[in-house]
Amino acid sequence: MTAASSTGPLVHLVIGPQQHGVVRFGVELHAAWSDGFAALQRWTGPAAELPGDAVPAGCGVHLQFTDRLFGADAVQAAAVVDRLAAGVHRGGGRVTVTLHDLPHLCDLTNYATRARGYVALAAAVDGIVVSSEHERELLRDIGIGDATAVVPLPIAAPVIGQWEATADRSVAVFGFVYPGKGHDEVLHAMQGLPPDVRLLAVGEPSAGHDDLIVELEELARAQGRPFVTTGYVTDDDLPALLRSVTVPVVHHRHVSASGSLNSWLSAGRRPLAPATRYTREIAQRNPKALWLFDDRPGALADALRAALADPTATWLPPGTVCTPSWEEAGAAYRRVLGAVHG
Repeated sequence: MTAASSTGPLVHLVIGPQQHGVVRFGVELHAAWSDGFAALQRWTGPAAELPGDAVPAGCGVHLQFTDRLFGADAVQAAAVVDRLAAGVHRGGGRVTVTLHDLPHLCDLTNYATRARGYVALAAAVDGIVVSSEHERELLRDIGIGDATAVVPLPIAAPVIGQWEATADRSVAVFGFVYPGKGHDEVLHAMQGLPPDVRLLAVGEPSAGHDDLIVELEELARAQGRPFVTTGYVTDDDLPALLRSVTVPVVHHRHVSASGSLNSWLSAGRRPLAPATRYTREIAQRNPKALWLFDDRPGALADALRAALADPTATWLPPGTVCTPSWEEAGAAYRRVLGAVHG
């Protein structure tokens, strides 16, 4: 990674539409930094059209990066960051970045391109932050070394509740509907459940994936099972909705850091999740916060039946404190970025 000769005030540059999860994270994280540590700057237009003077001379910049917000593919996205970094370096500042949605072998045909883009980006900046130890391992897999800081995704203080019996029983997956999120696997695992138990997709389809809703509707219809998708849910309405479902599930096997999982925890829920390197990391830091099931065939179906029989087990116990908090994550970012930007 390149080095710059000096540092100045820090600009936290968040690029992309307000509803995007990475953008929302950046804005909320900035509020947790507080005390004038950095100046928030938003850009909602195409990243490639970012003005050359977006970062004043002498200032450093921190970015929230996922390739889909910066370019048509990861290589183009990295080129946008490279041009921005070159200007910041000429002005005497340094560039740091939080990387999201890291390349994973589950990307299949896109893996090589995404890996090449993230490697090129790493060469252009002065410091990298990721949101899990699992993500740091994913970077090592593509040749990006140990000069990477880990600040886990923050979890808002859980609002502990309790299950209330209702005739409307549901298994729910929260987040954008896109390939690999796990909706179809959850639906297949529900085949042994009573037909009145509905699958609830809390969220809307990701851009270009409306066809997945049709596929899920057809799968559910073949089971004689209700399927409902909520569409976009506002921040005000989300906690109550997450608390209303019978069985919460997080089944994206290849997730590297999950805001949707943290949303379940903040709502006081203990979601079912496959035991992966990432979910074990969460469970180690927050014991009893997740209902982990193993990777054998039928494990998800067994967990769904057990949770439906005892929905109280899908709630966090009273007194549960999850870490890190937003304040703890903000303080960690101040330490990590302060070491680079001064």
